[in-house]
Formats: sequence, C-alpha cells, structure tokens
Amino acid sequence: MNIFKYILVMTVAIAISCGSVVQAQTKNDSNMKTVVVYFTHSGNTELAAKQVAEVTGARMIRLLPEQPYSSEDVDWVNEQSRCTQEHLNQSLRPAIKPVNIDFAMVDTLFIGFPIWWHEEPAVIRTFLDNYSEQLKGKVILPFCTSYESPMSEADATLKKGFPHLKIRKGLRLPAKSEEIKKWIEQ
Repeated sequence: MNIFKYILVMTVAIAISCGSVVQAQTKNDSNMKTVVVYFTHSGNTELAAKQVAEVTGARMIRLLPEQPYSSEDVDWVNEQSRCTQEHLNQSLRPAIKPVNIDFAMVDTLFIGFPIWWHEEPAVIRTFLDNYSEQLKGKVILPFCTSYESPMSEADATLKKGFPHLKIRKGLRLPAKSEEIKKWIEQ
C-alpha cells in the first residue's frame, strides 16, 4: 500500500511540474509574439510602456535616436528647436539606433511615444520607415503620453503616413489595467 501511495504522489508531482513547464513555455512564446517598442524623452513614456508590458507580458525595447534630444531640442515654443523643425518638415527623419527584434517572431507591436505638436515624434516615423517591410501584416497598437493632447491626432497622422501598415486606434496613458485590456481587445 505504501508503494501505491508513493507512486500516486510521484505521478501527481510530475504532472504538476509538467503543467508548470507548459505554462512557462506558453508565456515565453507569447512574449516573443508581442513586443513593446517605445521612445521616451522625460521618462513618462517608459512608465507607460511598463504598464503595457505588465498587462501583456511583452518584452520592452527602448527606441534610441542616434543624437539624443536635449531639453532645448524639445522646446516647442522655440521655432528653431529640433522638435519644431521636425514637425514643420514632415520629411525629416532623425537617425535611430538599430533595434534587436526578430520581427518574424512578432505578431503584435505596441509602439509608445510622447505627443509632440499633437502627433508622434519624427523618431517614430523613422522607426516605421526603417522597419516598414518587416512590419507588414503585424498588428500595431500605438500609445502615447501627454498632459493635454489626445491620441486622435497622432492616430490620424500615423494612418495617413503609413497606410500599408495595420495600425489600430491608439490609447493615451497612463490608464487602468482594465482600460488597457479593453483597448487591446477592440
């Protein structure tokens, strides 16, 4: 009888540990299929990216311009500032550092940014230009951070500038986890 109990306990233990391995593999597989790419200047968008990553379990990748933006570069009241010039001349594309993503493994891309001049920064347009071919067929969910500006204008400029990509309606963060889940599911 003791041998029977031992075999039963060992069988249950093995089944539980195998279930844990399967769950861990599933979570890792889903992490590979979803990624959060974000550009941040002040750190607010990084906090928002962490919110999205917590809800989705996705890996986070920070998008870095080759030439970092200084405080003077993002002074929107200065007509000569870098962000103002990039807004006025939509063809400007600041160079970015390469991102370490195998897009063949990605189904869904979350892309986060601060709102500058009611739209996405030029760095985001550079990223979408550089990786456009690899992003075809992927679901792209943009999110932004802003004190006042809504996401709607950036939604419009992204869809107009990249009509060949599957860019869904964006979300302004921070938001509650339930709101983020609802946005993802729409």
